[in-house]
Amino acid sequence: MTTPTLAPSAPPAAPRSGLHTALLWLTRLVMLPQAIAFVLQPISIGSFLQGTWAALDVHLITGGILVVVTWMTGVCGLALGVVGRHWWLVAASVALGFLTTMQVALGSTRLLVLHVPLGVALGALALWLAIWPWTRGARGVRR
Repeated sequence: MTTPTLAPSAPPAAPRSGLHTALLWLTRLVMLPQAIAFVLQPISIGSFLQGTWAALDVHLITGGILVVVTWMTGVCGLALGVVGRHWWLVAASVALGFLTTMQVALGSTRLLVLHVPLGVALGALALWLAIWPWTRGARGVRR
């Protein structure tokens, strides 16, 4: 008679480092307001189109601020991506900075045929980058 043996289980997830945890919280804190600003951009331009002229100034100023903010959050995403080995996060964070800079340039030259769809894509990317740090994958927890 043979005795049953247990199949080896998957190795446990490596414990997170203190640096990973700190970068994860920093990324959570900076990505959330960034996403809110991206979501408010279509609202401000919509208000302008409804006749509120000051909303155009809000849209322009917020766009300029977002260029700076996306580069700062890009550094956070880059650091977390390298420490946590999330290479897609490195690419997405850096791309958000480049694309936001391009978005402001397209808007100021009034190339709306590119500005509007890029704005939608940037809003979606910013929302994803704000949600992802709260997931199990960001914490390094395996299923």
